Amino acid sequence: MSAAKPARLITIPFSHFCEKARWALDRSKVPYVERGHLPLFAWIPALRAGGEKTVPTLVTDEGPVTDSTEILRWADRMTDGPLLFPPDVPDATMLEDDLDRDLGPATRLLAYSFLLPALRDRVGATKHVPKAEIVFAKLTAPMVRMLMKRRLKMDDGAVARARTRIDEIFEAMAGLLGDGRRYLTGDRFTAADLTFAALSSPVILPPQLADRIPMDDLPAEMAALVDDYRETPAGAFVMRLYAEDRGVVGGAAR
Repeated sequence: MSAAKPARLITIPFSHFCEKARWALDRSKVPYVERGHLPLFAWIPALRAGGEKTVPTLVTDEGPVTDSTEILRWADRMTDGPLLFPPDVPDATMLEDDLDRDLGPATRLLAYSFLLPALRDRVGATKHVPKAEIVFAKLTAPMVRMLMKRRLKMDDGAVARARTRIDEIFEAMAGLLGDGRRYLTGDRFTAADLTFAALSSPVILPPQLADRIPMDDLPAEMAALVDDYRETPAGAFVMRLYAEDRGVVGGAAR
């Protein structure tokens, strides 16, 4: 009887939603292979795998799992270790849902507002994606930039609102931690902690993600922003989670 094939995780390697899924799979010790693509290209393999036009998409023997939160729940079903969604910690589910809905889009928009002007150089530094996608994206950088801005509904007002929302969420998470608890819901690492850390990564840039996120030669304003967020209580918490709870960023990547 042949062994089951490893799951296949279709990603945008530097996407924080994809990092959220990758972290859950690494933590569950479920074998998987990561297949990375650039934005505007990833939807093609996702659809071919039976998923939707978004990533992460996890291709399993049972079929595709097409949402980062559902991938966390799938990892819980596969693991013998501590659960990300413990039945006796309902706050983990509620916090995870709120952060997924509010923090993820805000940090993505803010980070792209700094990075899109230098799109050609940033794309060239991306790892674990097909070379043909890099070449095409560099050749068509102005068009890709326009499409990305349109897709993200990016303008000055939207960017300012994203920054405000991130600040509010960081203050709220610091408030939860203010009583000395180790994690957001108490003394156990849950989906709330994983989601907060992963979805904060565009504005924290944990060094553990250097293989997935190009961090060299950042725009000066973005580098200053990252420094500012790292120095907040919530940012320091994210850095600790990556140092102590993330472990090795796994998944054989192409």
